[in-house]
Amino acid sequence: MAFAVLYLPLIAEFGGSRGDVAAVHSAVLLLGGFGGPLVGWAFDRLGPRRLFQAGALLAAAAFVVASRVGSLPALILVYGVIGGLGLAMLGSQANMIVAALWYPAARGRAIAVADLGTGFGAFCFVPLAQILVDTIGWRGTLLVWAGLLVSVVIPLNVFQRLPERVVPVRRETPAAARGWTVALAVRSPAFWWLALTRFCAACAFPILNTHMVAHAIDHGIAPATAAAALGTVSLVSLPGRLATGWLSDRIGRAPTLTIAYASATVGIGCLALLAFTQSPLWLALYVVFFGLAQGSSGIVGSARAVDVFAGASFGTIYGWLTLAGGPGEALGAWIGGAIFDRTGSYLGAFIIAVVALAVGLTAMWRVRSDLRMSRMS
Repeated sequence: MAFAVLYLPLIAEFGGSRGDVAAVHSAVLLLGGFGGPLVGWAFDRLGPRRLFQAGALLAAAAFVVASRVGSLPALILVYGVIGGLGLAMLGSQANMIVAALWYPAARGRAIAVADLGTGFGAFCFVPLAQILVDTIGWRGTLLVWAGLLVSVVIPLNVFQRLPERVVPVRRETPAAARGWTVALAVRSPAFWWLALTRFCAACAFPILNTHMVAHAIDHGIAPATAAAALGTVSLVSLPGRLATGWLSDRIGRAPTLTIAYASATVGIGCLALLAFTQSPLWLALYVVFFGLAQGSSGIVGSARAVDVFAGASFGTIYGWLTLAGGPGEALGAWIGGAIFDRTGSYLGAFIIAVVALAVGLTAMWRVRSDLRMSRMS
């Protein structure tokens, strides 16, 4: 998420359009999705410890090399593609699998607690990145990020492991009773509804996370304040993530996502109003409402996926599900800049984000419906 702070400095240095420079982050997000099947396969065979440590090393090496590049295409290749693959190896996909498999009776809460690191990390890194960019530039900032990956992620994951035996709490379909495989999963309607939910969420949230800082600066907000707002979105997401996990275990996955997406939509509307009044109040309201929904898609979607497909091959199945996320995230990060380049405004991109949330929510409700029909049959 801290790429949002690098966004305008990269435009200034390389002279590309906003759409061109957003393609750097799109490459990271695309690899996060396209690398999903590979990451899932490696997770099932290597385990989380070796997978996370290898990802940290690869991402750190990519950041070091990216700090020396002299062109935008080279930055896309090194930071976007190579760094994106490294980040995919140690990202939310694998961490949520670990949490869900350790606590099968409380998957929503377990995933939410583990995912607190995502929100708190963004809260720390976004303002830190702004300070670093202001003092040592974006190249020096990448070197600091590389150092933190090596010094924090690799030592901590010495202790990472999976439970010795994974037993699903309930078996919701006849196929689950026989044991899910990738081939069985991709033939089930639930798989494709979950994939659509992930694609839509992956498209909607990066539109805001990538372009919110630039939108706020365009409408009179100081750069440091805009970066702090983006970081505070992640801070607000901490109670939001906990509430999402708690609610999803009690009232169900789809109803919980409905509440979260309603909050996100209100927040997007507040950010859009900033373009008309330039009042910091709208930015503050955006931080609250959108922040409460940040991370909800991953928590609810992952818990629902484990509900359906838990078993020995879940890492691989979940990896194929995350394949839908990469194209969505890449599209969201790019389309915000592309729409601005053509219209001089982000309002069209905000409308696309709301529509994507509505489609994704509809898909999640369909997962619930399909499973009910399967149990009846």
